[in-house]
Amino acid sequence: MSLQEDALILHGLDDAIAGESDCGRLIYDYNKMLRIFIRQGMSETEAIEWIDYNVMGVQCNGKGFIVLYDHDDIDIKEATETFPLTSN
Repeated sequence: MSLQEDALILHGLDDAIAGESDCGRLIYDYNKMLRIFIRQGMSETEAIEWIDYNVMGVQCNGKGFIVLYDHDDIDIKEATETFPLTSN
């Protein structure tokens, strides 16, 4: 595969790359990004806030990258209450 021209490569987060999508974007592992920022001296809370505002905030106009979240970190009950599954 090859990356799309508009795919974003995040500086300093090479160790968090989990792979490449079939649509030509890099896939970054959220937990690995978190560990990278903690190793740089941030607290866990600071690292989460940094990712939320400074990493996720660089995606615009549908361009960018994909973030992989660990299944254990996802609250399925909360997700289905917020976005109910519908049957057609």
